Amino acid sequence: MFLNFANWLVYDILGLLPETNFASALHFFIYDTVKILFLLFVIISTIAFLRSFVDNNKFKKYIEKKPKFIAHLMASVFGAITPFCSCSSIPLFIGFMEAKIPFGVAMSFLITSPMINEIAILVLMGVLGVKITVIYVLTGILTGVFCGILMEKMGFEKYLQDYIKKLGENKGGSCCSCSCKKEFLTIKSRIKNAFLYTKDLMQKIWLFVLFGVFVGAFLHGYIPKEFFITYMGDNNIFAVPMAVIVGIPLYADATTIIPIAEVLIQKGAATGTVLVFMMAVVCLSLPEMIILSRVMKKELIIRYVIFMFLTFTLVGYFYNFILQF
Repeated sequence: MFLNFANWLVYDILGLLPETNFASALHFFIYDTVKILFLLFVIISTIAFLRSFVDNNKFKKYIEKKPKFIAHLMASVFGAITPFCSCSSIPLFIGFMEAKIPFGVAMSFLITSPMINEIAILVLMGVLGVKITVIYVLTGILTGVFCGILMEKMGFEKYLQDYIKKLGENKGGSCCSCSCKKEFLTIKSRIKNAFLYTKDLMQKIWLFVLFGVFVGAFLHGYIPKEFFITYMGDNNIFAVPMAVIVGIPLYADATTIIPIAEVLIQKGAATGTVLVFMMAVVCLSLPEMIILSRVMKKELIIRYVIFMFLTFTLVGYFYNFILQF
C-alpha cells in the first residue's frame, strides 16, 4: 500500500525517472515517512491503551520480592515497554531509588529504556525485518540485565548524587507526578486517553521522524555504496568501535536514527556495526549524559560511558558474527 502510493506519486504524478538520484531519494522519503507515521499512530495508540492497566508502584513492590536475576530481567523488560509515558526514564529511576530497589536493578531499567521501546521495535521491524528486530531486542534486554548486575558488583552506586541516596526517606510513593488512578478508568476513558497521548506524542516526534527519513533519503540517493562498504563493512575490523565513538556526540532518538540505519545497511555497512551505532546514539549521546548528571556524579558518568562503550563494542562484534549465518 505505502510502496504503491510512493510509486504513484513520484513516478506517475511527478513523472520522475527511477534511475535519477533525486527520484530515488524522494521515493525513499515519501515511502518511509508515510509508512512510519501511519504505523506509529496505530501501534502507539494500542500500546498506550494496554499500558493504562500497568501500575508502576505495584510493579516496584512486586519486583523487590524476586530473585536478583529475575528482578534485573523484569526491570530491563519494563524499561523496554515504558519509555514514552509522560514520566521519563530519569523520574522512574528516581522512583526506583525511592522505593529502595537495588541500584543494579534500577540501572538495568535505565540502560534498556532509551535503547528499546515500542517505536524502535515498530520501525526496526518495518525497515530491517523481523530477524534483526528480534536480535536487537533480545540483546538489548540482556545488555541491560548483565550491565546492571556488573555495575552493582563493581560498586558504581557510591557515585550517585547524594540526594538520590536519601530518597528512601521521602514520603511519596509515586514515581511521577501523573499518578492517575488507573483502576477507576472505564474502557472508553482508557481509549480516549490513549488517543490523546498518541496525538500529543506524534506532535512531539513527527519532526524528528521527518529529519531522520530526510537524512536517510539523502544517503540513499546521493552517497556512493562503496563509501559505506569501505568504512563500515565487514572487512574493517575497527568499524565497530569507531561506530560507537562516532555515535556518542550525536543526538537522536530511536525514531530518528532507524531510517538512517536502514540506508547504511542497504549501502553495504555491516548490520552489527550499524546496530551498535544506533545504541551509542540513543544511550551515550552528550545530551543524554547531561540529563544523567541529575542523578549521577561525573565519576559515575565517566565509568558508565567507558563501560557501555566496551559493552556495545563486544555486542557489535557479536552481531556481525551471528548475522553472517
